[in-house]
Amino acid sequence: MKTLPVTVLSGFVGAGKSAVLNHVLNSLDGLKVAVIVNETGQASPGALQTSRAASLTGTGERLIELSLGCICCTLRDDLLREVDKLAREGSFDYLLIESNGISEPMQIAETFVFVDDDGESLSNSARLDTMVTVVDAETFWDDYQCVEELRDRSIGLDENDDRDIARLLTSQIEFANVVLLNKIDLVSDEEAGQVLGLLKKLNPNAQVLPIRNGQVSPDVILNTGRFGMKSADANASPFVPAEGEGLECDANGLRRFAYRARRPFHPQRFWDFWMSSAQAPHILRSEGYFWLATRHQMSGLWSQTGQVLAAEPGGPWWADTPRDEWPTDDPELIAELESDWDDAWGDRRQELVIISHELGHDAVSAALNACLLTDQEMASGSASWSHFKDPFGPWLTEDIEADHAN
Repeated sequence: MKTLPVTVLSGFVGAGKSAVLNHVLNSLDGLKVAVIVNETGQASPGALQTSRAASLTGTGERLIELSLGCICCTLRDDLLREVDKLAREGSFDYLLIESNGISEPMQIAETFVFVDDDGESLSNSARLDTMVTVVDAETFWDDYQCVEELRDRSIGLDENDDRDIARLLTSQIEFANVVLLNKIDLVSDEEAGQVLGLLKKLNPNAQVLPIRNGQVSPDVILNTGRFGMKSADANASPFVPAEGEGLECDANGLRRFAYRARRPFHPQRFWDFWMSSAQAPHILRSEGYFWLATRHQMSGLWSQTGQVLAAEPGGPWWADTPRDEWPTDDPELIAELESDWDDAWGDRRQELVIISHELGHDAVSAALNACLLTDQEMASGSASWSHFKDPFGPWLTEDIEADHAN
């Protein structure tokens, strides 16, 4: 059976996904396309059908609405069934999926590689071709720098949806193969250039294009062959520049570089850096592994977008895991660990990818180096580090994971 190619349109609320979809549907040349539209609100199915129907001008097209839920979670099974049904029907050359404004593209992509108990996978009948994210040039900075959650704007799945708007927006951008900066006609050339510059830093592997009124050529988002789950995972995790890479400043004053160190942060000094230092406001994005002295056995996952900070447990360091418990079926992981292994500390390290504005690598590194333990603190030994003041919240899995590591 021929697999059905699929493009997923994502983007935050109001970015213009529908405008892109309608323009592409009106620009097709003989391609039979099915469309799945996901709406979380109470919009009338009839009204939605009418708004899209004018765009389905060819023969054999079909519009399917999945509403009152999200295809990345509550409607995931519905999405799987509808895509599989369309693919097996064999009547369509292509499938376009317009996700709702609060969906997470990675979870949608995972639907296509999920294998059920019978060994069946959607990838047997359909293949993801391109993940597209549409960004609103007019509201980007307000959303990127805000500290609101989805429920604060009453746009979450329910009143308990506490996802941060800035983090969701960033995850949609960083997972994409194609990023479309829409509504550039509503901002100045300077502001459009600044947003484009940051989008390229956030996702160096994506094609980033400015558009207006949702107008983009179909060949930019259809049959591009850009998607691959392995490369998508790499996009969604920190892309770590090599030593010395990315230190130059672009035309918008942006730099993307890596900070690395082989000693732990003093938690209070690291906290104070983000809360009150002169350098922190210049850092637009940072992400990666970090090592707190007070949590010596547990790796940390750091993520900062604008003013939103997240420090979460990443599991025990491999240095605290017996060699006979290392995964023997993952040679790439073993090779990576061995190539970056430190005789004293194993895989413990600071490794943060940083995007800064008008602040260089040296200034950021010097400020972060001041957060590391001093020689005297290092000499006192890890047993004494647990007494350092630690303002970070508890990591609920820390005790369980630490016991397992021992």
